[in-house]
Amino acid sequence: MLEPSRPPADLARELNEALRRRALILVLGRCRVAYEGRSASRLGEGDRLVVVKPDGAVLVHRPTGYSPVNWQPDSKVVAFAPSGDSLVLRSVRERPREVLEVVFTRVDAALVAEGMEDPAELVMYLDERELRDYLARHPELIEPGLRVVSVERPVGPGVVDILAVDSRGRTVVVEVKRATAGREAVLQLARYVEALRRLNPGAPVRGVLAAPGITRQALELLNSLGLEFRRVSVERVYEELRRRGGGARGPGLLGFLSGGGASGSSRGGSG
Repeated sequence: MLEPSRPPADLARELNEALRRRALILVLGRCRVAYEGRSASRLGEGDRLVVVKPDGAVLVHRPTGYSPVNWQPDSKVVAFAPSGDSLVLRSVRERPREVLEVVFTRVDAALVAEGMEDPAELVMYLDERELRDYLARHPELIEPGLRVVSVERPVGPGVVDILAVDSRGRTVVVEVKRATAGREAVLQLARYVEALRRLNPGAPVRGVLAAPGITRQALELLNSLGLEFRRVSVERVYEELRRRGGGARGPGLLGFLSGGGASGSSRGGSG
């Protein structure tokens, strides 16, 4: 634990040394956040927890909620620097070019953890394909009156998870994520919508991102692009598939903990 009352220059020097040692860093304090890249955002001062991981990932958490309010999945450059009485963290991605800047006006605690390892695999009970197929069978969970036209429809940039038509006859592109959706999921959906609009000039095409959650940055980008978000409960789908006796993998959490195991594993992420 570093002494937070030390001058910003001293804190910056010690934290930069920890970065060079590829340590895990936690900084708790009052800060403001700015992001510029594929979009732009500003977040005023508040009490937050900032996590810098050894692989360059940077996450900014508010006191409530499980998703970070700002984040960088990886960084080309991460560095701390003093700025008057403030401590500045700057994270820069190279491709695409994105800059996340966190300015601490007060540091309450700074923790450096060395040599952390986690080789275990994460066992998932419901993969993205199962969630997609369930929503395709029950499109009313996305929107009343929605009629599915096809699943895994190839378009120029990739494959659309669900292609549907709404109650007004408009084409609806549905992108499904089993975890909290970030900016990349929004951009993926936008590419599919644009591809279908090019194929059908003048025809109305809507884009819907279906996921259990979405980051604040991603939601801002989604709204700016005229796309939509629908929250879906992975837990509800999993329990329904278990109740019906088909689809969801694994014996459930209690069975897993008691040694029942589960087939299939996946690395965590937005899918």
